[in-house]
Amino acid sequence: MSKIKNSLAGFAFVFLAIFLFASTINAQSGTIKYVYTINYAMEGKAEFLNWVKTIVTTLQEPKELLSIASYDNYFNISPARVVEFEFASNIDAAKYFDLPEIKKVVEQTINHGITLQTIVLNKRGDYNPGEIKRRKIKYVHFLDYGVGNKAKYLNYVKSIVSTLQKPEEIKRITSYDNYFNSSPNRVIEFEFDSMEDAIKYFEMPEIKSIIEKSVDISVNHNLNVLSLRGDYDKN
Repeated sequence: MSKIKNSLAGFAFVFLAIFLFASTINAQSGTIKYVYTINYAMEGKAEFLNWVKTIVTTLQEPKELLSIASYDNYFNISPARVVEFEFASNIDAAKYFDLPEIKKVVEQTINHGITLQTIVLNKRGDYNPGEIKRRKIKYVHFLDYGVGNKAKYLNYVKSIVSTLQKPEEIKRITSYDNYFNSSPNRVIEFEFDSMEDAIKYFEMPEIKSIIEKSVDISVNHNLNVLSLRGDYDKN
C-alpha cells in the first residue's frame, strides 16, 4: 500500500513539474481551472470530510487562488467528490501548487481518498459570463472533437449560443479547452438553482435537439451531475 501511495504522490509532483514547465513557455490570459475527481475510501467519507475541515484555511489563503469549490456527485456514483481550483492565469496556478503547504495537502489527499483524475482546463469565451455566483446544481459534459473536427464543432457552437442561454432555468454556461490538448478536449458546464430546473431545461425540445446534434458531431462523451457543497467560502 505504501508503494502505491508513494507512486501516486510521485505522479502528482511529476504532473506539477510538467505544468510548471508549460507555464513558462505558454502563459495565457483567462481563467485556469484545476479539477480533481476523488472517490472516498470504503466507508471513509466522514473521515475525509473531517480532514477537509482542517485544511480549508491552508487551501484558501494563498493570494494566487481566485476560488475553490467542492461538489458531491448528485447520484452518489464515481467520482464521489469533485474539487475545483480557479486561477487568473496558469502562472498563478503553478505558483500555488508549488507552495510547500499546498504540496503537503496534495500528498495527504492520497492518505484520505483516491484521486481518480486531475484535469487542467483553460476557459473559453463561447458563452456570456452569466451569473457570477456558483449555483447548486452543475451538469458537466465532457467530449472530444474527433480527428480534424474542432473547427466544425466550434462553428456549430456559435450557432447555438443564444438558444442554450435563453431559458430562465439556466443560470450560467461555461466552456473550457483541455490545457494540454488531451482527452477530454472540451468541457461544458451548465449551472442551475435546482435539479427541477435542470430537468425542465434539458427536456425542452430545442435543448434536446442541440444535445443530440452535439453528440452526433463529437466523440467520447461523458457526464457528471454535481451538487455544490459548503466546504469552502472562497468561491
